[in-house]
Amino acid sequence: MSDKSNIRDIQSYTKLIVWIFVIGYLCFSSGDSLNNLKINSLIPLWLQPHMDKIVHFTMFFILAFLIKSLHWQTTITNRLFYIYLGFAVVYAASTEIIQNYCIATRSGDILDFGADLIGMALSILIFPFWPRFVKWFFG
Repeated sequence: MSDKSNIRDIQSYTKLIVWIFVIGYLCFSSGDSLNNLKINSLIPLWLQPHMDKIVHFTMFFILAFLIKSLHWQTTITNRLFYIYLGFAVVYAASTEIIQNYCIATRSGDILDFGADLIGMALSILIFPFWPRFVKWFFG
């Protein structure tokens, strides 16, 4: 394995670990800091009631994308990919359980967990098409 490959692996794992902490922060913080950003004015009114599900979908879409990017060539035969993906599912469930039972300002929701799972599944399904999309979109 070359030094360039090792650096790329370290960067990929670093991105994954940082994103796991970002998800934890977003799931376990009170939400007041996000409300202070006043982004609601940028979001259409019809979409605002569903923002929680969209945020959950997006967080775990990105998580699965980062996991898949670690093993993009050997996914089918690589047990490590399935272990990481299993961790992501357990992490998604754990965030909802912790929100429900341990954080007074938050509540767990099975629909949030569903949004997490749908985000991960869609990310894995469209991952093979990502290079073509980027090429088409950015020229």
